[in-house]
Amino acid sequence: MKIAPVSQPAPRRGFTLVELSMAVMLSMVIGGMSMMLMQQQVTHQRIVRAQDFLVKEAPLINNALTTIMARADAFRIHETLEDAVADTNAVTTGGRVLVVGFQNPDGSRQFGLISFEDDGMDSFLGYYSIDQFTPFPGAGNPDWIISRSLTDATFFIQNDVFRVRLTGAAGESITYSGTPRL
Repeated sequence: MKIAPVSQPAPRRGFTLVELSMAVMLSMVIGGMSMMLMQQQVTHQRIVRAQDFLVKEAPLINNALTTIMARADAFRIHETLEDAVADTNAVTTGGRVLVVGFQNPDGSRQFGLISFEDDGMDSFLGYYSIDQFTPFPGAGNPDWIISRSLTDATFFIQNDVFRVRLTGAAGESITYSGTPRL
């Protein structure tokens, strides 16, 4: 009787079903964790972007307004730019235009307008320098723009203190108060 020689098993090529299942499951776990981290970062960026107005833009607007108001010796609040130019219908609440007066060293007076304007497509807070010898340039043509990132700016007096409420694009709102000396 002849004994058949024992053959060597053929070298394995490929992976077993268990190995492939483990690799797929591990890939799915890593992919799921990556998606969760990415979603967390997107949410974080959305929150930071929503607060961008309060953190970056509003302090710059406040700085500009504070600089202007520190020089002013008088102010009036009006609901519209037309009322401010005509010097009629001054209000103490709900104003969109602030007229500021400055006493020059030679005794003459100079005036400026800070106006929030919104034409439906573009809104901005602008400054107009008013010269009694030059005709008013009209709405939409400020001498310089303080900010384009506002959706609303309201000037008002509360408890004998000048205040301005600024509203950003995400609906965030901040109120700044002026000095009672004005």
